Amino acid sequence: MPIIWRYLLRSHFQVLLLCVSTFISVLIVLRFQEIDRFATSGATKLKIFLFALLQIPYILPIAIPVSCLIAAMLLFQRLSHTHELTALRTSGFGLKTITAPLLFAGFFLTAINFTLASEISPRCKGLTKQLIFEIATANPLFLLQKESLVKLKSAYFNIGVLKANKYAEDVLIVVKNSSNGRMTVMSAKELSLKGELLKGEKVTFISSVDPKKESGFDHLVIENQAEMNTKAANLSQFLQTMDWTSSYDYLPLRMILAHDIAAAKDQFHLSKGAQVEISRRISISLAAFTFTLIGIACGIQISRNRSKKGIIWAIGLAAFFLVCFISAKSFRHSPMTATMIYLLPHPLIILISLRFLKSIREGVE
Repeated sequence: MPIIWRYLLRSHFQVLLLCVSTFISVLIVLRFQEIDRFATSGATKLKIFLFALLQIPYILPIAIPVSCLIAAMLLFQRLSHTHELTALRTSGFGLKTITAPLLFAGFFLTAINFTLASEISPRCKGLTKQLIFEIATANPLFLLQKESLVKLKSAYFNIGVLKANKYAEDVLIVVKNSSNGRMTVMSAKELSLKGELLKGEKVTFISSVDPKKESGFDHLVIENQAEMNTKAANLSQFLQTMDWTSSYDYLPLRMILAHDIAAAKDQFHLSKGAQVEISRRISISLAAFTFTLIGIACGIQISRNRSKKGIIWAIGLAAFFLVCFISAKSFRHSPMTATMIYLLPHPLIILISLRFLKSIREGVE
């Protein structure tokens, strides 16, 4: 490897790794409240550490492109300000030769980012969800938190007092069972978790029965119990009906393709959700190369006077991509539109960046 390649790549990856580490640290701080809720559920130290570790792949697919932009821009700004770029060009090195190491690094990071976005991140997201459901199954009082990590669409919780996720007072739970169309209400004066048993005092169950399906029975069933002892897992069985594992957000790319091919009876046909999800993953993966090119084009300065025009353009192009990436989710029911919004920013940004490099090569800034 040429000396100039080693010099540029070493400088680039030093800043890149520092930026990625900073993003990971910020993520852990922002997710500290969720980690704290998980820790207070009675999970073991190993599961708490695993839960915190699984949060990291969430941010890496977007942290890597932004870090590529910052690292490439800082590197070429330094080369410009210290006149190293001028010395290299007067020595016979063209812009293609100087920028080639970072462009190859961008391609390499694109492959890594694609692996993260397509395989690792969905698996970690699924493992995180599985850990939360395991805790909720072992300790149903975990669901009664004010901002629970489990979002239940067909359930309502109201609680007067909750202590350490082990003891609760004045509990009201309303659950709709979508399989049989029944509504169940449970109220308890006290609920406490002791080992694997959930104990309750002054418990009332109210369940509705559809008269069309259960003719001859009362439409409303009310049961009062002074004391109740049941396994904690029994009250979390409705979590098993939540088929979150089939959601495309939790499936690796190979599983998405296999799922849609099986559904289409061995014919290659992608559903609307699969098309949008694959486009999203491809877009965020390509961002590593696109943002590297933005950093190169906007970081080079050839004039004597330092200008902030490159920084403004870099922020504008990066913001344009992020706005398109976020807004594309609103068009998930129109896969063609969503795919265009996900992917079209890349060629536009690349063309603008190449135009900047062409102007710099011609001596115009």
